[in-house]
Amino acid sequence: MRNNLQTESPDVESLGAFVDKIEVRSPATGELVGAVDRSSVEFIEHSVGAVQRAFEHWAKKTAYERQAQIKISVRLAREQTDTIARLMTCEQGKPFPQAQSEVQSGFDSIEYFADEAVRIEGTINPTESRHLRSHVIYQPVGVCALITPWNYPVSLLSWKLGPALAAGCGTVVKPPMETPLSPKAFCDALTEGGLPENLTAMVFGDGDVGSMLLADPRIKKVALTGSSETGRKMIGQYGSSLKKISMELGGHCPAIVCKDADLELAAKVIAYKGFRNVGQSCSSINRIYVDPDIHDQLLDLLVQQAKKLKLGNPEIDESVTLGPMTTANARANVEEHVSDAIAKGADLVYGGKRPIGSDFATGNYYEPTILSGFTHEMKLAREETFGPVVPIATFVSLDEAVSLANDSDYGLVAYIFTQSYRNIDSLSEQIEAGTVCVNNGAVNTNYGPYEGWKNSGFGIELSRLSIYEYLNTKHIKVAISS
Repeated sequence: MRNNLQTESPDVESLGAFVDKIEVRSPATGELVGAVDRSSVEFIEHSVGAVQRAFEHWAKKTAYERQAQIKISVRLAREQTDTIARLMTCEQGKPFPQAQSEVQSGFDSIEYFADEAVRIEGTINPTESRHLRSHVIYQPVGVCALITPWNYPVSLLSWKLGPALAAGCGTVVKPPMETPLSPKAFCDALTEGGLPENLTAMVFGDGDVGSMLLADPRIKKVALTGSSETGRKMIGQYGSSLKKISMELGGHCPAIVCKDADLELAAKVIAYKGFRNVGQSCSSINRIYVDPDIHDQLLDLLVQQAKKLKLGNPEIDESVTLGPMTTANARANVEEHVSDAIAKGADLVYGGKRPIGSDFATGNYYEPTILSGFTHEMKLAREETFGPVVPIATFVSLDEAVSLANDSDYGLVAYIFTQSYRNIDSLSEQIEAGTVCVNNGAVNTNYGPYEGWKNSGFGIELSRLSIYEYLNTKHIKVAISS
């Protein structure tokens, strides 16, 4: 499969479209997986123009026509789920069953929003005069730029692509340089399934491509998932563009484990959210605050969960549950954070190093790691570790637990473990986060709005509310004769 993954785009010779190749290498072995062509300025400008023309036709369709066409496309595209998932495993390092689940959920999201297309409701307003009529309608914003990350290259694309298409918009997708193959295959599958040609275009390159899209007056909306650093840079360029923008910018997610918690459940969820995808998730549990009376018991249960994980190369072994980190830089950041924490007094309970052996010699592997006694002076309490590290500290009271949980520049997701409804009600209202999960780790569901507070971004993804991110509001006021 690897020898056939290089992608081509039409009209490359006439456009002088490509500058060079972007190589994609396996994080497990370092071997070449495939390549895409870095888009030139001319090709990007041509692509935006082609999407603009396709959008003008798509926007004229009724919501029911868009719904039907998207759902047919998804039904046919699902046949390529396994192919897309294997690309993701090779380029991102995610175990195949998890990659397969991600692709399936990506198609689910596109289909969910197709159904929301016919539920975009306007309003009729009472007026100050019997001779006036007032109503509000919503219309597609236009061509949208979708800038997506490497950790969940398909699902985080679908959260933007689904509402954009359903709203009647066209899209220009800039996937990450680290993992461009699976999102390209995902979009290609939808087009092959029946989406209009050029309604979704894909351009490849570094952050300069995103800046170019932000500056293009034909782009009316930008949706980004990325680091806070990337978000700040884009905000700095945003002032002159005056277009709709939404950003999901990462998190530093706390978990509070109360004395009455179901500890078996808490340990399973914490391990799942802390170690899945090697901790490379904005909604990973990054800090755990636990009642001191149950600290040791929870620690033992977490170690048991960590020992169940199988670290290895997911390209050759589908029983692997923990693959390599996607980049060497990501692993280096984890190592720095763990070293800093230990130097400042944290105790290493489990893991904390690169695995030993020939099977791990070439990949970006790092063991699932558990630390106790962390403090907020440590880097891992302030910065995104974005790796398989679960640090634990105790709290004196629930008020202190809330204070510690909120002592962060981020506000994406928080987790609570308790069997007391009073605690659920009180803690979930006090915690500063856009999503609070109580006794579960199912953060992202199509029906639930997903919004970052504080430095975790702004704008809504998922749920029927997110489709309005891709719509303009129009008030129509009519005077009628008596």
